[in-house]
Amino acid sequence: MGLMDSTRQNNCNYAHISDVGCVRELNEDTLFVSDRLWLVADGMGGHACGEVASQLAAKTISSEFSKTGLLPQAIQTAHLKVVEAGEKGVGQSGMGTTVVALISLREGFEIAWVGDSRAYLWEIKKKRLTQLTEDHSLIVRLINSGLITREDAKQHPQRHMITQCLGSVEIKNVQVDTYQGRWQGNQQILLCSDGLTDDVEESEIVSVLKQSSSNDEKLAALVDLAKSKGGKDNISIILVESPVTGELSLWEKLKSIFK
Repeated sequence: MGLMDSTRQNNCNYAHISDVGCVRELNEDTLFVSDRLWLVADGMGGHACGEVASQLAAKTISSEFSKTGLLPQAIQTAHLKVVEAGEKGVGQSGMGTTVVALISLREGFEIAWVGDSRAYLWEIKKKRLTQLTEDHSLIVRLINSGLITREDAKQHPQRHMITQCLGSVEIKNVQVDTYQGRWQGNQQILLCSDGLTDDVEESEIVSVLKQSSSNDEKLAALVDLAKSKGGKDNISIILVESPVTGELSLWEKLKSIFK
């Protein structure tokens, strides 16, 4: 089993786990967790280099965000840092990493991402899992254009091809997409690398999250499930609980709508 930890900081419970999987020799994923910022970076580029890219991205994003409080700009800076490092011979030119990051604000949250690492909203009472991010991938472009169906995508030979990542030398500025939401009670946000979602269906993730076990045990079960299906890639997951306890009042819901 991989590295695991659960912590409570500023009313946000969270748990995280990272596992090398069953095929890869090295874990090229990097996780960063703090009291306000959580991220998963999935490195690419072969032995040692993907790990260099993901670690550099995580370090840069956390540092830049602490200075400016601007998550998309921090991710953009990380892209430039990974490109620069490759050009200077740190790792290698062409190494890259995806990233999905979450920040918790006083009343809400923001998610920013590049690539195909994902964020999901888990509504505990409704037992509903909703993908909040859209992969930057060739498959998503083909689906959105109507050229293939979601069922076709599962077997498409280029289903793993992403259209951008941090460190891509062909892209001056990456497109950092964002999602903003308002925390409510009985919510969790799950961040993960594609080592989970490539092998585990969303319905299977729901089945695990519905269990009455602890967050640590749920993440361990998700990793075990991915590995039972081949574990072809590194598997990294963070689960962050809403700091809001209980349901919002009617007044609070109305205020959030018209704010």
